[in-house]
Amino acid sequence: MSRSTVHYANSETNNILKQLHNKLRPAGTPVERVEYIIELLLLRIFEVKLKQEEIFKPLRVLFKDENYRLLFSHLLSLNGEQILSELNKNIFPFYASILSKSRKVVEGNLPQKMQDQLVLMEEVFANSNFTNNVKGGVIAEVIGLVNEIEEKYILKTDLLGDAIESALSETGGTKDLGLYRTPDHIREIMVKMTDPDFEDTIFDPACGTAGFLFDAYDYVIEKARQTRKFPPEYIANMFYRTGISGIEYQGRIRKMAAVNMYIRGLNPHNIEQGDSLKMFDPATDSNSKSIVIANPPFGAKRDQAAYTNVWEEYSKESETTILFVKLMFDFLKDKGRCAVVVSEGFLTWGQNSAKALRKILLNEANLKAVISLPQGVFVSKSGQGAKTSILYFEKGEPTDFVWYYKIENDGFSMGTNRKQIEGSQIPEMLELFAKVKTGEKPKDTKHSFCVSKEQIETLDPRIAERITKEVKEKITEKNKKKREKLVETLNKKLADKKISQEMYDEKLWQFDNLVKSQVENEITKAIEKAHTYHFNLQNYRSNLSDEQKKEWREVLKNIEIKNGSKIEKRYKELQKAEPKTALQILASFNPDDALQMDIAREFLNKLDEKVLKENEKLRKLEEILKETKQFPMVKLGEVLKQYKNKITVKDEERYKQITISKTGEIKLREQKFGSEIGTKNQNLIDLSNGDLLIYSRLGLHTGAIGLIPNNLDKSIVTFDMPVFEFKNSDVNSRYIALITQSQNFIDSVIIQNPTGAAQTRFHEDKFLELQIPLPPLEIQNEIVVKIEKQKQIIEGAEKIEENWGLKSDLFKIKDCKIKKLGEICNLVRGPFGGSLKKEIFVSEGYAIYEQQHAIYSNFSKFRYFIDELKYKEMNRFQIRSGDLIMSCSGTMGKVAIIPNNYKKGVINQALLKITPKNKINAIFLRYFMTSDLFQDQLLKNACGVAIQNIASMKVIKDIKIPLPPLKTQREIVEKLDKQMQALEGVRLLKKQAQKRIKEILTKVWGE
Repeated sequence: MSRSTVHYANSETNNILKQLHNKLRPAGTPVERVEYIIELLLLRIFEVKLKQEEIFKPLRVLFKDENYRLLFSHLLSLNGEQILSELNKNIFPFYASILSKSRKVVEGNLPQKMQDQLVLMEEVFANSNFTNNVKGGVIAEVIGLVNEIEEKYILKTDLLGDAIESALSETGGTKDLGLYRTPDHIREIMVKMTDPDFEDTIFDPACGTAGFLFDAYDYVIEKARQTRKFPPEYIANMFYRTGISGIEYQGRIRKMAAVNMYIRGLNPHNIEQGDSLKMFDPATDSNSKSIVIANPPFGAKRDQAAYTNVWEEYSKESETTILFVKLMFDFLKDKGRCAVVVSEGFLTWGQNSAKALRKILLNEANLKAVISLPQGVFVSKSGQGAKTSILYFEKGEPTDFVWYYKIENDGFSMGTNRKQIEGSQIPEMLELFAKVKTGEKPKDTKHSFCVSKEQIETLDPRIAERITKEVKEKITEKNKKKREKLVETLNKKLADKKISQEMYDEKLWQFDNLVKSQVENEITKAIEKAHTYHFNLQNYRSNLSDEQKKEWREVLKNIEIKNGSKIEKRYKELQKAEPKTALQILASFNPDDALQMDIAREFLNKLDEKVLKENEKLRKLEEILKETKQFPMVKLGEVLKQYKNKITVKDEERYKQITISKTGEIKLREQKFGSEIGTKNQNLIDLSNGDLLIYSRLGLHTGAIGLIPNNLDKSIVTFDMPVFEFKNSDVNSRYIALITQSQNFIDSVIIQNPTGAAQTRFHEDKFLELQIPLPPLEIQNEIVVKIEKQKQIIEGAEKIEENWGLKSDLFKIKDCKIKKLGEICNLVRGPFGGSLKKEIFVSEGYAIYEQQHAIYSNFSKFRYFIDELKYKEMNRFQIRSGDLIMSCSGTMGKVAIIPNNYKKGVINQALLKITPKNKINAIFLRYFMTSDLFQDQLLKNACGVAIQNIASMKVIKDIKIPLPPLKTQREIVEKLDKQMQALEGVRLLKKQAQKRIKEILTKVWGE
């Protein structure tokens, strides 16, 4: 999990904290700076408490007369050097022993709350010292900034948490502090869900700076104010002493959490330091808390090899999230409530421990809700963090149904700098949860639905059927020889009259019965192992549209339902059912249930065409399910909204401009001053709030669409290249880019705009109406990972292709004759004019590109243009096995060799036929002609523009060629053939990867 950038205090306070870090930057690491800030904040907090809180009134005498210098406010009157001296020599030592001093001025015993807080003050200031790294002038500014924080925020917000948050924004800060915070609005959700009271015992086993704990405290106090129901004094005292507690792994963070408790008048010593997994003692801790609320660390380091006290069976589980949730479950009393943040992976992890824990939450607790949070809730400097969910469960009674709610808008924009926006779903979620908590099922919507425990526990009967068959065959085969040996032994004993027939039958029955029991036991184990009990609740819902569900119910509305039993039995009966009975069974199937609809689809697809023709209802059901796509189709307008950040280009400023290729590559076109740019109204790209998608109105039909890369942030684009931002976190932006670059999407663009974007611009309104398949986010993520892997293969292959070239050193041969090409080969230039008459295919080497007549790789077909009637000496232009052909205009210098199995053809005016004479190997010559030694000579003497070079026959004939003995030529060819084979292997990998990407995307489209 990653940190949140949603702060708890007001923006002015957060700005002050950032300034404090900047001022103290020379003083040390982010951690050291945090500790300096916290010590100064604590001095200020203590003075505010001394002034405002009645309990601290007796201590005011300690600061009379000259002792006023021991208060934070006195530092405001000093210069930098004086401040450092006063802190280190007087203030810090005073507060390091404030408890004993307080006892001298307070009559009788110190109030418990005062004593607890003073003990904490001594703990914090025991070793405090501002080093020389904190310069005098800087410390004076720092004291001034601390004083600027308004008193109303000093005691009522997670000020220390925000101080830490400032450190987390520093490079290395996260690593140094080891702390990841939960945004305040998510904490508030979880506290409201658990609904704490004075009589509760509230616990957080991974409490950080104690945010959940003091939020719970504030909630309890506010609820009492609202209801005017305040507890008796003994209940309030017990709540203070033992009602709120937590454990924090990091020592320095534990100290900060204790200070946070102190600020609110809670017992700071209820925050322990250590590994809560290691500290758990079943004898005293089991069933001890009525509320457990936490955001435990994902994949945290373990203090020890095994945690047998937490979970003996899976004590060595490496994923600590699983152990933390088990720990939280064990801490709960009967009827206790728990709200916990887990990574999305926890819902589906396949290890036995994860499956066992999910089963526990279904059977030994009432798992009431899974709240899916937007991916952008937790962000880091490198981008969005893990996708997370909140689980809410109550211990003691089994689950009936699980309510699922997907939050797409949590009230904040996406991106690293989250800004408050309208349309938060949180109020609706909490309103619906209040009903769920009482056992009421809310009405199904796009974001809210219920899944029964039975659905979660049901294993696909087809999987169970397969397992049963495989296990039975395996164990039967394993015992086959044993049975044969037993029969042989029994036959011999029977023949020798050592046993009776009755004993014979008894022994054989015992063996078969033992095998049968073994089969049944192994089947039970294998089926149980196959259960995942996954909480990816979206997968339990069918992907039928509302219209399809309505049609399904309409077709079956007058059919008498047969067998309301579990799906396993209905599945078996369906396999052998006659049409009438099949309809009765199908009438019991719920069109909202994904498994039941999949079984129905499989059954209907296997029915004979004759049966479907004879039974209209079965045919109609088959048609309804046939129309179902693998994933729901949604309009792009549901996930995208147009991005506009209009600016007027200034003449004196320099701007980056964007271009989009038909492969979706978005890159820098050029940089220009505003005075050189004709269109003054442009769209300024700002990627700070998340990814942006862009397309070309003129090139969308070619695939000119994609995500703007980070290096093009702050570039400008014309409004002929529309830009879109993502509405919510329900999508992986890279998935949207990939699916809109697929051929299926491009085809849909062409259907909407058949004349082509070159003639008609594809405008935004039509674009947002286009539909794409939208799987659940976790499946989008899987698709992206799969395609990215294939793209890495393609990129690697392309780099090899790009860098591959014949090494000139191979052709630098000692004692080698140098000949001109015209001396060792016959050269014939193709005739001019003609029309399409012949075509041939090349099966090795290179091939000719159809339109430009230039020679390219990948073994394509090539055509020759010639009118045979116009020329008498056709034989001169015909190509034969062993000939070389070279493009001598256009993309000049590409070379191919004609293979043995070619079909008869002729060259045209763009090609040169090269027929080697006796003393040169044709393949050796082909390799040399592709090397730099040949190409440099050819292009150096060519004329024309860069893309339309033309070389005269004289230039070509005069090119110098090394001519070693034929044996040496063959040795060079052998070496180069091996290199070429390796290159072709790379090209094959690239081709396979391209094919795989196409297959993945085609499958997503449901085709």
